[in-house]
Amino acid sequence: MKIIDYDKLFAEFKPNGYVSEDANTIANMLIYDLCIQPGSNLARFLGVKPCFDNHMAMRIWVQKRLDVSLGYVVEDMCSQLQSELYELLPQSGYGY
Repeated sequence: MKIIDYDKLFAEFKPNGYVSEDANTIANMLIYDLCIQPGSNLARFLGVKPCFDNHMAMRIWVQKRLDVSLGYVVEDMCSQLQSELYELLPQSGYGY
């Protein structure tokens, strides 16, 4: 009798909008810390499908980063992704 490993199967065919608990936690911290407003224009800067609103786009972007990072620590990954976000997003004209 063949045994099916459902976790492996789901991981292989996970939908585009799949977000793990860690990705959700990190994304929520980034959304809160960076005051990311609800809306729909963030997806194009993050390189995710434009059908997602800002908060879901952030979650998917974080999930993609976690998928390629093995053995991460949530707090360290949050800091690293925050730095990456500053590089990705256009800077406003305000400042010194």
